[in-house]
Amino acid sequence: YILNTLKSKIFEFENQKTILHMFNSKYFLDKKETENIPIGLFGNFYSHELAFFLINKNDYKNLHNIFNKCNLKIKKIISKSFIEGANIIENNSNLETFVKIKIDKENSKIIFFENSSLKFFQEFNFGTDLIVNDISKITAMKKNIVNNILINLDLSIKNEEEFIEKNFFPDQNFRKIKKKLIIDIANARIQELAEVIIFKNLNFKSFVKKKITIFLKINNTSDFKCLDESFNFFFSNKGEYDLRIIDDASIKNLILS
Repeated sequence: YILNTLKSKIFEFENQKTILHMFNSKYFLDKKETENIPIGLFGNFYSHELAFFLINKNDYKNLHNIFNKCNLKIKKIISKSFIEGANIIENNSNLETFVKIKIDKENSKIIFFENSSLKFFQEFNFGTDLIVNDISKITAMKKNIVNNILINLDLSIKNEEEFIEKNFFPDQNFRKIKKKLIIDIANARIQELAEVIIFKNLNFKSFVKKKITIFLKINNTSDFKCLDESFNFFFSNKGEYDLRIIDDASIKNLILS
């Protein structure tokens, strides 16, 4: 009855969309949370928390039409975000509630899993290019030079007067730029990314009420190894969250999940 009522409400208010996924996440009997649906138990009040993920009807129809032309019938469309979370659960026993953040060059996304259920998904139209663009703009260095510095340079500072080496300027006039300036610019932008994606994100705050594990995937992780410490510091909220920087699972592993 509860499921059918909620589904009818979804179809009533989102009449241009159809349900792709429906996740059961929490069950309460007399205001006490139970691990599973309390079949065989008795009480005065039962509540049930679900998450619905929708797809535009036109997109859904187009996918079916494309595959029908290849004599293939779609049985189920599965969200990649759900599979990414399932892969994390598979590789981290006893971990069912967590956040995954993926920051690519030009976009980012956050997914939240609770009790092995996908609860929340959000995309952003910015990524690691913001860091490169900021450094390039403030230092007047070309973007390819900034990228080369972030890939190859050890930015650990032994003294605050260290300069970027001359060999990083093959096609641009050499300028004395301190390593500390590069780090300071990167830190400011990484802190801003962390604030927008999680700490000042009202959606995130509404779901995450306690300390949680955050899996962070950064575009071309090897390219930003010099900034791992900064990402770890700001995205863990200075150690408040358990932050783990990861590589993306292969397509093969996602399919197996």
